[in-house]
Amino acid sequence: MLTIEQQIAILTAPSAPAIEVVTLPRALAEQGLKALEQTGASASDILELRGILAEPALQLWAIHSVGPGEEYPCFNKEDAERRAQELRDLGERMKQDRIARGESVEHWHDWVTNVIPSPWEPAEHFEIMAEEWMEDADQLRQELIKLKEQHGELVEVLNGVQKRCEGMGYVGVDGQYLKVVRAAIAKATQ
Repeated sequence: MLTIEQQIAILTAPSAPAIEVVTLPRALAEQGLKALEQTGASASDILELRGILAEPALQLWAIHSVGPGEEYPCFNKEDAERRAQELRDLGERMKQDRIARGESVEHWHDWVTNVIPSPWEPAEHFEIMAEEWMEDADQLRQELIKLKEQHGELVEVLNGVQKRCEGMGYVGVDGQYLKVVRAAIAKATQ
């Protein structure tokens, strides 16, 4: 029987490192299975390999925007379809904006973005996706920092406007101007 300290040590220990996984083309794995069967390898090894090969292949999806190297891994097929549609919609909005500004769209080509099976092995697919997500997260953090700085500047300007209005006695009709400034400060500092 284990002591309390041993049980706690077992319950609080980190997980063991992942086992090493080797990726093989299916045809090579099937050839290896045939070779094992012919050499009389243990039945349990053969059954384990047969079970692995019988599992459905993991289907990964990506989007392809026409152009060299314009392939991006996606979380699943629905994510790929959503992202492809977002890119097509963005291209259409940009085209409409040009038209609205009176610019020519004579040579504009609609953006072609297709959902495709992933061209990468699973490990590479998810590694690329993780790198893209990290870049996106970094960009969002930078934008948040900018917004916080702008927020501080806005509150500072509003406080200055309020002090000027009070100091000059300019409050608008029935104090409406000063009320609006105070309401904006209250909203900005929530």
